Amino acid sequence: MIYFKLSEFDSPDLPGSGAKMCQVFLAALDSARGMYGKPMRITNGFRTKEYGKLLQQRGYEVATKSAHYVGAAADIACADTELIEMLNACWAAGFRRFGIMGGAIHVDSDATKPRPTMWDYSNTKGTARMKLARDWFNSKLKG
Repeated sequence: MIYFKLSEFDSPDLPGSGAKMCQVFLAALDSARGMYGKPMRITNGFRTKEYGKLLQQRGYEVATKSAHYVGAAADIACADTELIEMLNACWAAGFRRFGIMGGAIHVDSDATKPRPTMWDYSNTKGTARMKLARDWFNSKLKG
């Protein structure tokens, strides 16, 4: 990897767990980062099931079969002003699964899940941010 350190993907409860990330996912994300041309701050990479339960207890939405559990996902901090540029870089790198959160995006390469797809989280339902992302996604699907 050129732009990231494995430790950036560690589950907060398990130092060194970034080493469990899928190498194909990391290569694609590193490629996206190169195309984006700016730093990408990982807010969540590999996730232990214990940490997933803790997030649920804190009120966060956590999929029971999250791609984070198999090292094939990352959440990346992303301001509204950077949203389309970051999504474009991730699309160009081959990502086709996107979750749009209030201050971040989720990308994953979990081959067991449907693609292409985009979803919102409770903090983006009906927001201008989600409309912007949904319009972008629909334009990509139309080619």
